[in-house]
Amino acid sequence: MSAVSRKQIFNLISPVFYKVLVNIISEMANSTEIVIVGAGVVGLSTALAISENSPSRRRITIIADHFPDDAIYEPEYTSPWAGAHFRPFPSKNEQEAREFKLTRITQSYFKELAKTNPESSIKFVKGIEYFEEPDSFYRNISKGYREGIDNFEVLEKDQLPDGVKIGTSYDTWVLNAPMYIQFLQRKLRFEYDIKFLKKRINSLKEVNKYVKKNPIIINCSGRGLKYEGGYDEDSFPIRGQTLLINPPTENPYTEETITHQSSDGLWTFCINRPLNGGTIIGGTKQVNDFTDVPKDEDTKELISRGSKLFPELMKIDENGKKYFDIVRINVGFRPARKNGLNLTIEKHAENIVINAYGAGGMGYELSYGIGFTVNSNLANILHSKSKL
Repeated sequence: MSAVSRKQIFNLISPVFYKVLVNIISEMANSTEIVIVGAGVVGLSTALAISENSPSRRRITIIADHFPDDAIYEPEYTSPWAGAHFRPFPSKNEQEAREFKLTRITQSYFKELAKTNPESSIKFVKGIEYFEEPDSFYRNISKGYREGIDNFEVLEKDQLPDGVKIGTSYDTWVLNAPMYIQFLQRKLRFEYDIKFLKKRINSLKEVNKYVKKNPIIINCSGRGLKYEGGYDEDSFPIRGQTLLINPPTENPYTEETITHQSSDGLWTFCINRPLNGGTIIGGTKQVNDFTDVPKDEDTKELISRGSKLFPELMKIDENGKKYFDIVRINVGFRPARKNGLNLTIEKHAENIVINAYGAGGMGYELSYGIGFTVNSNLANILHSKSKL
């Protein structure tokens, strides 16, 4: 056969061969089992980000001992208890600079989701912050606070309540936490065929009992469950207690969320939960406190602070006395970590582990940004495996 003929044949075959090779690599990626440990907002959002941004359908199983469709929520399952809203913040260190990027990815995604899926409960409103004793980062509106935030303004002095030195306003989002994570679970199950397995596991390695073929494990366990068992020693809970109230039908907070920092350093906030979800008044931040039931002293403190700052959210009884119509007292444990979020990758004999835990009280704010980052790490891992 002449050289010309061989070249002609190769030119005919090579595109076909290339297509077959691409299909084989794609099939390898598709056949890789992926297990997400944890079904809080970070785990669910990670599954969604992978499903929405992958070139082909991924085989994903979520293993957890708590899910959004549970009849009763436990305090250790933090996501249903959240407010939730987004407060931007100045970047005081490298950790917060990393979080800045993730919050803006989430915010951008939520803007689209609010338009396309109003049933998600995401709603954009005005956020207002008041500071009685702001630190220098807030006083100077340092980098990270206003960037990427629509309609950010520093309030004039005549717009500030008594005792407040600085105030800001901006566009932000609020959501109905239980409704949002239920929306995510339904979307994952029925749109992307994600599998949900209700199991309490004591180590990441235990995943191999339930999903074969050495799956890639994505660790969204909040406190950082380790491969051989136990939890990340750098993780710790921050106990939060809030009030869910039924507000008066007419009140000024349906289209805004307020956060007030008092001179003693306490933060008090009100968050309207969209789609008739009531209003959250909070909150507390109690490090390494494992009390899983409401504390009377916290409830009294929240009522006291809330009544001073948000009296318009109180109803009036038949005797003319003002009161908060409390529907439920929420208690949850924010899964925090020294040095912040862990997004590292571990390689073990049977599994590769992509960590995505330690969001503390910023699970919702970071959620889709974390998922987007995890998907990028996953794509790199699958690409490397395809070369082997």
